[in-house]
Amino acid sequence: MMFIDSANLDEIREGFSLGLLKGVTTNPSILLKEGKRRGVIVKEILDNSEGIVFVQATGSSYEEIYADCQEILAYGNKRIALKIPANIPGFQVINRLKNQNNAPIILATAIFSVDQSLLCGLAGCDYIAPYVNRMANNNINPYEVVNKTRKIYDDRGFSTKILAASFKNTNQVVDIFTAGAHTATVSSDVLRSMASKELASASISGFNRDWYELQSRLEFVKE
Repeated sequence: MMFIDSANLDEIREGFSLGLLKGVTTNPSILLKEGKRRGVIVKEILDNSEGIVFVQATGSSYEEIYADCQEILAYGNKRIALKIPANIPGFQVINRLKNQNNAPIILATAIFSVDQSLLCGLAGCDYIAPYVNRMANNNINPYEVVNKTRKIYDDRGFSTKILAASFKNTNQVVDIFTAGAHTATVSSDVLRSMASKELASASISGFNRDWYELQSRLEFVKE
C-alpha cells in the first residue's frame, strides 16, 4: 500500500476510495495551497482519511524544530506522525524524541544520499523519504541511492522503511519499488495515472458495449 501526498480533501477522499492507501503525507508547501491554518487542515485530513498522517515540523534550529514538533503532537491524535528534516538540527531533535517515552513515529525527510539514509537508520527513524524526481533533476541516481540504502538496512537489521517521495511520472514509482523502496507517497495526479490507462479504458469500454448489445439481443430471445 502507498500514501497520498496531498492536503486537498477531494484528492484524499478519491484516493482512499480506491482502497490502496495507508495514510497521508503533507509538507508546508502542500499546506500552503489550501490556505488554512495547519491545525485546521490536519483535523480535516484526519476526518477524511485513514492510517498515518505525516505533518512536517519547520524551523532552522534545534529549538525551533523541537518546539514545532511539540505543537504538532499537541493536536492530540495518535494517527499523527512527524516529518523531520535529515540535517544536523533535525537529527538532534530525532535523538531527543526517540529517547522519550511514547516516542512518535518519525519520517526523516529531504533525503538525497545514502549517507543520509545510513544516519537515519542509526538514529532509529521509522521511515525515510528519498526525493526521487528531485534527485534525478540534480544528476543523482535515485534508484542507486534507494538500492544501496535498502541493502544497508537489510544487512544490519534496521527497522527503518523507505517511503519514497517526489515523483513526476508512474515509471519512477515502478522503478523505485524495483530498486527496493518499501512504499511510496504519490500525488493525486500520479495516482490517477497509475489507476487509469488509456488502453485499459478502451478495452473496458469494448466489453461494456458488447455486454449491452448482448442484453439487447436477448430481449427478443424466448427462454
